[in-house]
Amino acid sequence: MRFILPLSFLLLSSLNLFAQTSMSHKEKQKKHDEVISGLLRHNGGADLALRVTSGVASERVVAQSTHDSMASLVDSFNLNYGTYRGSYYDYNMMFYPYNYAYSTTPIFNYAGSFGKPQVMFDTCIRWTINPYTLAFGLYESTYGTYDANNCLTSFRDVFQDSTTDQNRKYVNTFNTAFNITRGNWFNDIAGTYDSAFKQFFSYNSNKGLTEDSIYEFHGGAWHIVSKTYYSYDASLNLIQIDCYANTSDTTFPIVFPEQSQYQNSYDALHRLTTVGTKFYDGTNLTPFARDTFAYSGSHTFHSSWKEYEFDNINGYWTPYFNMSKTLNTTGRPDTILIQGWDSLANSWVPQTLDAVTYNTNKNPDTLREYDYNFTYYPTTPSYTTIYYYSAFVDKTTVPETTIGSTFKCYPNPSSGKVSIENTGSSSFSELNISVFDIDGRLVMKEKMSMQNG
Repeated sequence: MRFILPLSFLLLSSLNLFAQTSMSHKEKQKKHDEVISGLLRHNGGADLALRVTSGVASERVVAQSTHDSMASLVDSFNLNYGTYRGSYYDYNMMFYPYNYAYSTTPIFNYAGSFGKPQVMFDTCIRWTINPYTLAFGLYESTYGTYDANNCLTSFRDVFQDSTTDQNRKYVNTFNTAFNITRGNWFNDIAGTYDSAFKQFFSYNSNKGLTEDSIYEFHGGAWHIVSKTYYSYDASLNLIQIDCYANTSDTTFPIVFPEQSQYQNSYDALHRLTTVGTKFYDGTNLTPFARDTFAYSGSHTFHSSWKEYEFDNINGYWTPYFNMSKTLNTTGRPDTILIQGWDSLANSWVPQTLDAVTYNTNKNPDTLREYDYNFTYYPTTPSYTTIYYYSAFVDKTTVPETTIGSTFKCYPNPSSGKVSIENTGSSSFSELNISVFDIDGRLVMKEKMSMQNG
């Protein structure tokens, strides 16, 4: 059975900003890119890194550093974890999405940027070039808390420069199916956390997100800002997203109809193949972008991605973006070529080239980015990102668990029946059994009587 899980993080992070009479091309492209990023991560569960060979220790990323062509450090992260939480690499976007929400949207329980965080850290500390001072230094720290089911119940951002960046706290509530039902965003005002936004979520019987609403607190009261609806086909593929700004609250500055719409199609393996995007132009929803994706074999991450934008003046689609990947012998991307469209030459032109190397556990250790200089790629990368790991035992990857010399549990993990076998003589009359899902969440706990054989 194929389950559809919550889909909202980058997808919804700026919907309350859609209530504008006009939007620059750059703003539209940013919002469009956020949605595409979210859809692709939802698409890539089976190929996420760090699900290593069953029964051996896993790795989780504990730091990453980025240097420019002059070997100067421009960005750095350090991460700390709980006992059983790890990290995942994103083969679609080719990076660890280490940051959480930057706006009204809380974190969800899904292995993606709109679900369970791909890096399930307790603490993330970031050093970077401060955009206000242009000096490299400590910039931001994020602290997360989880419940017994590994649901991210709260996290808070603490900025080094809190005079220009308000510190924030997010608090999330989940249902028994581990889907988020409510998220609250609080701003730190003079040392006190004050309500800023809240968001509510509804689901269908297949655990698919069907509706969410964002509210903003202003003028001493809560006001609805936006509402988004999600539609699925018979195979539970997310085929349409409809985003509306406020149309009923008279205190809202501008009243608009539907602000954006995304129509998606999939192949026989339920992989995203096309996304058609429309934005409100002040009168109607008009075409903005069309994205197409291709795949290699049964991989769920795309091997190529082309994007076209609609020319409203001339009424035709024009090329905009082209990404293609080559795979190494283990089926992982090792070269990513990004091209832009030159309308004068009427051809694709190189923009960047990313080269990825992997460690012995088949996890990425270095990503080098080469920026095209109008004639050729330089021999020295423009940016180099290095990933650092630590080993930990992921108990969900053990295919057969032996408890001492007496009991054997198999298969583990399992999507069906699990057998617990007494392989020796035992004086125990009963066992205390705890069952966890693949993400380490407790789903059952009970006592079982022992039988011989």
